[in-house]
Amino acid sequence: MKQLDDTFRESLMLALDEDRHDDLVLMIANRLRSRQLVVSKHARAALPINKDLCQPLCTNRLTQTEIDNFDIRDNGWHIIAVQNCQIAGAELFPYTVKDSDYRARIEEYVVSLSSYYGDTSDMFGAYHLNGMFLDFQHLHEFRPECRGDA
Repeated sequence: MKQLDDTFRESLMLALDEDRHDDLVLMIANRLRSRQLVVSKHARAALPINKDLCQPLCTNRLTQTEIDNFDIRDNGWHIIAVQNCQIAGAELFPYTVKDSDYRARIEEYVVSLSSYYGDTSDMFGAYHLNGMFLDFQHLHEFRPECRGDA
């Protein structure tokens, strides 16, 4: 495994030295994909690729098992914990922009869920509609009002 890591580093450095930026990005993307890691929204925005190519789950369509196990029945925003490109936990987001102290409530809610699910989970706000997650936002960037229907 160490030899593979050394070869990967050498390939990255060579591509960087030779200004082969496309190769550099592809090598990193393949490494992330092989380890089932997620690319952040900011990183995706910086790359000239379709944003639909990168999402935290393998598919945005929920299985009946996921719906039952995590009680994802209501349409709207949910906070989901993701581990290895699979849902590890989900909670319906209980606030809307019409609630008083909306921003403070989001922060409190996010902090409590993050501590509950721990550091091993990547946390997202995910908009659920009829068995599909249509939108993902990293929790530190979570702005449900951006959809206009929060």
